[in-house]
Amino acid sequence: MVKVDRINLSNEGLTKFFSPTEAQIMGVLWAHDELTTSEITTKTDISLSSVAGTLDRLVKAGFAQRHIDKNAHPVRYVYSASDSIEETANSITRRVLDSLVDTFGKVAVDNFHNYQKKE
Repeated sequence: MVKVDRINLSNEGLTKFFSPTEAQIMGVLWAHDELTTSEITTKTDISLSSVAGTLDRLVKAGFAQRHIDKNAHPVRYVYSASDSIEETANSITRRVLDSLVDTFGKVAVDNFHNYQKKE
């Protein structure tokens, strides 16, 4: 889960901010409107029990949401991403920037102002 103290900048892509399982599940949720746990399992290489547990954590953290599909028999949960990938990126960016400013103050702000990505 995205916790500023657990960000690993040496990882690739979303795994800088999410565990590999969380990143894979979020990628599937962003690509589809709504999915059940079993549908997510078939679209990933993650076991059903791991998908279910990870979805619970993602819902509690606010990255995913669920509702009950009352038309299904048996009744089941349907999951979706709480926000678009762009909105999630904005949220994570704000958390990281807030932490940097809290820790380094003016130095961080000056670096943001002068930032140019090195190729």
